[in-house]
Order: sequence, then C-alpha cells, then structure tokens
Amino acid sequence: MLNKTSPWVSLAYVLTGGLTFYIGYFVPREDTWLLLSLYTALFAAVMVIIRNTASEDTDLGYYWGILLRLLLIASLPKLSDDFYRFIWDGRLLLNLEDPYKYLPAHHLGQGLTGITESLYEKLNSPDYFTVYPPLNQVLFFIAALFSPGSEIWSVVILRIIIIVFEFGNVSLIRKLLRHYNLPQSYGLFYALNPLVILELTGNLHFEGIVIYFLLLAVWYYEQGKLHKSAVFFGLSVATKFLPLIFLPLLLKRIGLKKTMIYGLIVAATLAITFLPLINTAHIWAIKDSMELYFQKFEFNGSIYYLARWYGFETDGYNIIEKSGKWMMYATLVSIILYSLLAKKKDWPRQMVWVWTLYLLFATTVHPWYVIPLLALSVFSKVRFPMLWSYLIFLTYFNYGGVEYTDTIEVVIIEYSLVAVIAIWEAFGGSARRLFFSKEATN
Repeated sequence: MLNKTSPWVSLAYVLTGGLTFYIGYFVPREDTWLLLSLYTALFAAVMVIIRNTASEDTDLGYYWGILLRLLLIASLPKLSDDFYRFIWDGRLLLNLEDPYKYLPAHHLGQGLTGITESLYEKLNSPDYFTVYPPLNQVLFFIAALFSPGSEIWSVVILRIIIIVFEFGNVSLIRKLLRHYNLPQSYGLFYALNPLVILELTGNLHFEGIVIYFLLLAVWYYEQGKLHKSAVFFGLSVATKFLPLIFLPLLLKRIGLKKTMIYGLIVAATLAITFLPLINTAHIWAIKDSMELYFQKFEFNGSIYYLARWYGFETDGYNIIEKSGKWMMYATLVSIILYSLLAKKKDWPRQMVWVWTLYLLFATTVHPWYVIPLLALSVFSKVRFPMLWSYLIFLTYFNYGGVEYTDTIEVVIIEYSLVAVIAIWEAFGGSARRLFFSKEATN
C-alpha cells in the first residue's frame, strides 16, 4: 500500500481535478473515443486514491469530492440535453402556465416570456407530456425565477441546488457508516466516483435528491422514528417514483400493520406534493407518458434485450409494446418474491438487490440510473456497482457516429462482467480487495 503522501496519490488527486474539469467543460458525448479514454483515466486515478486511503484518513477524499463538484459549477451539460426540458417547464410556471396540461408545441407563439422556438427545438421529447413530479417542478421554477432569460444561469442555479443535496448525501453516508460500524473509506466509493460527479452535478440528473431523501428515510428508520422516515421516503418518491419499489422490504422488517401505516404516510406526503394537480385531469397525461416510456424507449437493457432478440427471431419485428409490459410485471413479481423470501438484513443492503432487479428488467438503463444502486451499496459488502459505474459509461459509445447507434457489443461486455462479479458476491464471494485497501476489507 502506498503512503497517503505518496507522489502517486498526490498525482491522482491532481489528475481527478484536471480530468473532471476538462470532461465537464469541453468534451461532448459525440467525441466518443476522447470521452471514454479520459473517463478511464479519471476512474483509474480515483481507484488509486481509494485503494490507498485508510479509514482514519478519509477527510481529504471527502472534501476533494465536494471540490470536484464545485469545479463544474458553470459548465453547460455535455452528456445530456434533458436540462432544456427543465428550463422549459420552469419558464412555463413563471408564466403561470401548467407544464402538465399541454404538449410543448401548444405554448409556441403565445408571447410567453422565455418560451421560444429556439428553446423548443432543443427539447429531446417535445411529443411527450412532462414526466417530472411537482417537487422537481419547484426547482425548475426557482431556476426560472432567478434567471428568466438565461439558459446558463438556470443551469448554474439548478447545479447549486444539486450540489447542496450532494453535500447532504456525503454527510449522511458518513453518519450511516458510523451507525453500521463500517469503514469510512467505503463512502469514498460514492464521494469520488466519476459517474456520480459527471452525471449528477455535471449533467443535472436528480437522482442525487432522491438519494438524499432516501438516506434520510433510512437514518430515521434506524433511529426507530418510522413516521419521520416515511415522510422523507415520500419526498424521495415525490422526486422520482422509483423508490416505491423498496416498500415491500418493510413487510418482514416491521410487519404488515406498521408497513401499512408507513405506506399511508408515504402516500399522504406524495398527495400533498401533487395538490396542484388535484383539480385537473392531466395527471393521466403523466401516466400515459410513463407507459409510453416503458413501451417505446429502449437503451442498454439486459433481459429486455434478450426478449427483443427473441421477438425479432419469432415475429420479425420489435415487440417492445408487449415485452415492455411483461418486463414491468416481472419486475414487480421478482421484487415481491425477494422481499418475502430473502433473509432479514440491513434495509440498505436489501435495497441494493431490489434496485438491481429493477435495472435487470428495465427497457432503458441510462448511466445515471446506476447511481442510487452505487450509493446504497456503500453500506453493503457487494462491490459490483463500482465496476458497473465504469462499464455503463461505455454506453456513450452509442453516440459516436453520425446517428445514434445501439452498440450491442458494449451491452454484452457490460452485463457479462457485472453479472460475473454480482453472482460471485451473491454467493458469498468478495471483490472488496479490488477496490479498497487491505485495512478496509478486514
């Protein structure tokens, strides 16, 4: 093991700063080979830091993780264009228009401040109703309120909000690691991870806010304060609906009665955030858009891609409308079976496998979808999410041509390697020494 003052470790810190800055500001996703080469170097530098940091010397690593996020404060997202919809929805709210009620084209030519043809042309899903829950819309409104005419300042404001939540995530991770008597170096797994920094802070994905409320829910659960836990769990769901998949895990942990009370509090919290929609019918538009998402969109799927291949072989066409529904049913059944049959463990450790089941059956698995799995795995012994956080970034290879291309070879490599490590760890193997110092794996 290298000394913490080793020039190699110092060089790794410098490299993480320089590479994060350069990727965040100057490398678009279309520049595939440069992007993946720099990301590989960045990931390797982070691994040098983590492997050579003892648990009693983690402060620098955590502070550096926050600094890396701050370095990206003024960058325009280079790997995702979702943020244009955030700006669009926020500007609609600033004009006292309902972002859920109509498709974006409806608002063109109405003289609304900031709602322009140029912004509309940048939307990647203009034919779909917005799918972002009201809690997200509040953040979009705040960004528009303080920057009604500037896209870059809207981005900066949203990024500041995400960084604040990320600071909270790092603090909660450290607190929960102490609670579970786990090495503090495990938290660097999240704090320094290039995927987390580039996708959440760099590209403005809101999984960071989901993680914050979810970790708060876990913290209060561990303190025996179930009602508070349920409120924060509800806020997590109000940010993105997916955390609902964790509720069945409570059945064996706290019993049916307490789980029902917990669920009712979650539902009440969610209902309060949806109050602006109560007198309108367009909540069904959100439902329709979400169904279309599962039945029209496909990216980096695993089991679904096998089903798609089978459909082409037997029916001669893409059967996503049919197989997408079956993937949803399979997800629900597998999660319920796991929740009822799995041995009782710490809640976050079980969440790891539930989120993994969701990802395995999903028709779309973008790189940032792995980040909640990564955060939860900090509190477990499994390390396949760390490997996945590198391999899933390789899917940006799809954007390297003149047109988007679904590169199946990348998918095969990604899921094959992840599956080998995940199965090995599921049956008691340990990959911790691949990622951490010997001291942290004892």
